[in-house]
Amino acid sequence: MVLDGRAAVFKDVVPSLVGLELSGPEPGGGTRLRVPAGIPLLIECSGGRLTGRTTLLKTLEVRYAERLPQAYADLGRADFGRPGLALPAENEAPRLSNASHTSDLLFHLRYELSRRANRFGAGLSFPRLTQGLLAVTSWQTVGLGELEAAGRRLESLLRESQPDAQVRRDKVAKWIRQVAPNLGSAAGLGPGVNELVASLADIVATELLGARANTHGLRWWAERRVSAQGEANVQLSELARGFRGNAHDRERAERHLMAALLADIDDHYTWVRLKNRVPRPLLLLDNAHSPLGRPVLDTLTRVWHEETVRTRPGVVVTVLAPEPATPDPEGTTATTRNATGPFWREDRPQTPADWTLRLPLAQLTLDEVTWMFGTDHPGPDTAQLIHRLSAGRAGIAHALVQAARRAVRLGQNPDPRTLFDLPAEDEPGTPAHERLLRLLVPDDIARERLTNFAPALDEDAAHALDAHYPPGDNGTLRVQTSRGLLQRDHWGAHPWPGIGAPFVGDPTLRALLGHRLVTALDATPGAERWHDIHETLCDRYAPQTAAPQAAAAPPDDRFLHHSLAVLDTGTVARALHRRLADHDTAGWLTALNLVCAAPHPPRNLTALAARPEDCPACGGAGTPVHQAVEFLVDALWQQSHPLAPPDERLIGSVQLQLLTLAQLAGAAHQTVFFHAYETWPQLLRRWVQAPHLPI
Repeated sequence: MVLDGRAAVFKDVVPSLVGLELSGPEPGGGTRLRVPAGIPLLIECSGGRLTGRTTLLKTLEVRYAERLPQAYADLGRADFGRPGLALPAENEAPRLSNASHTSDLLFHLRYELSRRANRFGAGLSFPRLTQGLLAVTSWQTVGLGELEAAGRRLESLLRESQPDAQVRRDKVAKWIRQVAPNLGSAAGLGPGVNELVASLADIVATELLGARANTHGLRWWAERRVSAQGEANVQLSELARGFRGNAHDRERAERHLMAALLADIDDHYTWVRLKNRVPRPLLLLDNAHSPLGRPVLDTLTRVWHEETVRTRPGVVVTVLAPEPATPDPEGTTATTRNATGPFWREDRPQTPADWTLRLPLAQLTLDEVTWMFGTDHPGPDTAQLIHRLSAGRAGIAHALVQAARRAVRLGQNPDPRTLFDLPAEDEPGTPAHERLLRLLVPDDIARERLTNFAPALDEDAAHALDAHYPPGDNGTLRVQTSRGLLQRDHWGAHPWPGIGAPFVGDPTLRALLGHRLVTALDATPGAERWHDIHETLCDRYAPQTAAPQAAAAPPDDRFLHHSLAVLDTGTVARALHRRLADHDTAGWLTALNLVCAAPHPPRNLTALAARPEDCPACGGAGTPVHQAVEFLVDALWQQSHPLAPPDERLIGSVQLQLLTLAQLAGAAHQTVFFHAYETWPQLLRRWVQAPHLPI
């Protein structure tokens, strides 16, 4: 995946945080930078699904490999994205008293950061953190699974020095035999905790760290004041008790452990190393928005605010967040493309949150999407179509580009409307749209539900569909569950004129789901289910039956939207022609926008028989105004297909019909119609579609 739009992170942000500027995009030589005054900010890069959040961190990891100590961790996973290296405390049952996601992360960071980078110099050591982790990992004889959990975590402390797993297990067994007698038969939180923690610090920590480093670390804990009084082992015992306590006590203990990590890093950077501008460590924390990740990030942010250590690691985290509803063509918002700093603070902010600099991942430009094709040359509209469909999301654009490149290399010249159906580059037996949806909505049931609810223009409409669809889904609260998924995954709700946002409000996701639904129904005789879906929704918005002497109420715009989806063009043209008499031209064009955003039916749809009804506004004459309305609806609808590039024939028809209406529809309408006549064709040529044509 390309990483255009991330220049500021690579050229400015991370070099400032770690004090090392790399030359060129590949790993290689670098320039050591002056250490700025103050404390570095925590950098939070945010973006939606498939915007390249993980790829950003992985690329940083590769670029700085062997140049400085660094650690990557996927906070959303119990194994931190490193199977076999981390210890899944959250998956162990019952909940362990001597392990948590935060403590396991610190085990993982200790291991990763202590690995010696070839071009860095002496590796980092973590006496304070090691002692703290040993204390909280201490086990109780009555604690179910605690000894086994402690054993696995003690083994993790030996990964760097002893690659042989059996040797590690033997060493840990020896430690436990040495330590366990001091525990005796103590249970609960009695005196055995003090004795066990002291033994771990004396036997295990001394062997891991050496006597001098162990003493140095204990001195820090003695001054830490976890407890009101007592020497280092008493403080560590109190740390273990707090870790075993309620949620508040555990959080406090985890903050002490996080502070130990920062203190160990700070201790490494002596006056000589600072004068020599030795680069600082880099922490890359992915998916910090997740239920597992958010508490970890909150702990780190609070410790960052409360502690006074000066030399700190560079920290880049990623979180899932909504994509902006509209692009920022002027580049006024700080993003991963254009952030200019400062990335350090000399003053102390009021709250922990003020230490975080939030940088949205920049949406890719058209040029950046075009560059993805390299030396391959697809059809003239392919790059721009991908740019519009992906909304600049790097992962979605990359998948579609690779599918198109594969087709080009096979000697094909695919029509843009077949883009979603091209075989995925990494899974040729699967269409690109299906491959993307599996990444965006991994759960099969959730994906099926969203596919069936995609035509709904609001939540009530989704409930109307829920009475019949999805077929064979016997789950409960399907609409609420689907809505929760959209909110939890931060899918944007981009409003449509006049109605707010549809049920699936993100244009990219809605286009993919709509295409999936059409593809599935293409294989059914007459696409009867398509009729059923849109007739159900038409019934929801159908005009109320008027009293015999009263004039019938005009149809709801949403009724006309779903009528057009089943090719009932006569009903749509008659209703829109009649509405011209209301003298609200702006409202009429808003309605046209909504109607012409209707989904396009499967190719095998059996069209409804035309109803032999006269248009009330024509008096049965079929006037030029009625024809203009009919032709305008057809051309704008065809041009607004999600996979349609600008078509001069259709755009010319839209322009001609708007001019006809400006000339024939009466003085009250002329100004607004003429403005649309002048502006809409240019916007359509710039890839704008209904329902987003401005009035």
